[in-house]
Amino acid sequence: MQFLEDELRAETESYKKKFLTSAISLLKNDEMFVAQYVGFRAGQMVMKFPNTRALPRKGEFLQCMALPPELQNYRNWGDMTYQDLYRKQLCSTEAVCVWHGKADDERFSLVGFSRIDLNFADKIRGVPGLILTFAPQRPPIDYMLNLQSLVENEGGDAVSSVLDVDFENRNWNPLYIRQNNVSDYVYKQLQLTDTMILQGPPGTGKTFVIAELCARLCAEGKSVLVTAMTNRALMELASKEPLKDLLQKKKIFKTNVTTDEFESLDKLQPAKHPVSMPSCLMLSTFYIASGSALSVYAEQSFDYVIMDEASQALLPMFAATKKLGAKNLWVGDICQLSPIVALNKDRIRICGYQPLVDGLKTAADVGIAPVYQMTTTYRFGQRAADYTGLFYNKTLKAKDNFAFERIPLLDNVLSPKGGPTLVMTDMPPGNNVPEFANVLAACILKSILAANPKKEVAVLSCMKNTVRALQRTINQYVECRDNVLVDTVARVQGLTTDITIFVIPNTSYIHTAEQHLFNVATSRAREHTIIIVDKSILRFSTINPIVKGYLAQLAEDRSIYVSETMLREGTPDLKLR
Repeated sequence: MQFLEDELRAETESYKKKFLTSAISLLKNDEMFVAQYVGFRAGQMVMKFPNTRALPRKGEFLQCMALPPELQNYRNWGDMTYQDLYRKQLCSTEAVCVWHGKADDERFSLVGFSRIDLNFADKIRGVPGLILTFAPQRPPIDYMLNLQSLVENEGGDAVSSVLDVDFENRNWNPLYIRQNNVSDYVYKQLQLTDTMILQGPPGTGKTFVIAELCARLCAEGKSVLVTAMTNRALMELASKEPLKDLLQKKKIFKTNVTTDEFESLDKLQPAKHPVSMPSCLMLSTFYIASGSALSVYAEQSFDYVIMDEASQALLPMFAATKKLGAKNLWVGDICQLSPIVALNKDRIRICGYQPLVDGLKTAADVGIAPVYQMTTTYRFGQRAADYTGLFYNKTLKAKDNFAFERIPLLDNVLSPKGGPTLVMTDMPPGNNVPEFANVLAACILKSILAANPKKEVAVLSCMKNTVRALQRTINQYVECRDNVLVDTVARVQGLTTDITIFVIPNTSYIHTAEQHLFNVATSRAREHTIIIVDKSILRFSTINPIVKGYLAQLAEDRSIYVSETMLREGTPDLKLR
């Protein structure tokens, strides 16, 4: 399949530039880091970084390497490239920066990392003071190679049933599930078909439904594999109440278990590869499960394969799950983000690769499997459900109406029923770093935390430059807190928070207000979503019609205008328009 070959080439070429770059150059540009190992706390690796250099960003994925003693001092690297260091490494692990803190010595900061491999941790635990090197993360090259091999080797009927289809779009109408016991309904449908798609809009309890279904199937002696794009999704599933008994009996296995995962669920059983076992649940990422699909020749290994985060899967990954499981359930949300790929959008459009990128949408559009949609959301109240429901044919209903804690400084801004509020201001056109809008976001955040310092808040935008500027501005107004996340929308799919502040800069609305990104950003919060935009946003024809309809409705329903003068003068009463 040419798409996989082109994507593999794009990924390797992009990474190769860094891989062949001088390690010292990467260090100076804050793309590589050197720090001293302190120890483990609550399953997280603690490192001591010098304050003379920038710290890794929270949420940043890195490759952590233990180098030979003579190379632990970066002054000995000379002209060595990242590739040279990688070849010399003694062991390595993925590492994700999760927190920053102060050290006893003011010259240093402490930084915590998750996703540390258990074997790596065992090797370094007894070596306090060890110097470790952090470098740019290796792209998922093995994943692409696995899918490419699967396609080239023609994996039989299971693979051809997914890939040998007419990609011409058809109008599909999902069957809406309106009964309370969704897992029982899905179980019964799976007795009638070998494959089905379950569309779960935000907050509809997709993970809980999967957990209930897995518990029932394992109790019947079935072997079950759940695969997802991220380890976070797999861990969230393993911690659900319906799987508590299975976990206690040590019947839940997971590939690539890390120190923080083992700390949170010490009954979780490590597995090197996905192995089918009766009455047991196996958890594995797309990357690892795709490799296992290559070794399956005659019949499927698992009785059931459930794909979570299915909207993040390329179409060949659906073929891989069909090869692994006799019955398949694909769970995701067609109206949220597609997989991130290295190929640029123009190349994808010109070559006609979009159906292969949007795997779940394609599977639904061409009728590979019947589609069912959940309609009850448990995340937010009915007002928020009505707005998010604009992306789902107005089918969303809230299970309950919630009472929200007051935020006194924003009483005249936020709806007592929760949900979205539109904050309009003046933004310079074409500028993806709107200085005043970022200050406004910081002031709103400060007001929220003044009412409740423990409130979970996500400050989001679609562009990396905007987010970096937001981080700098917010740091001037609010001290670093674990309950405040500042990040791009593309990195928070699956997140649930109390309040979201979403900044849309006045530039390239076809990207900054793209339908799927907008839907993700505005459906994360249990309580309130505050959308900061330029006052003229509704004049632009490049905005997606559903997004424009959402904003137009909100402008009439709950919106305010805030100018720089008003904020500077401390206007006490910002009346609704």
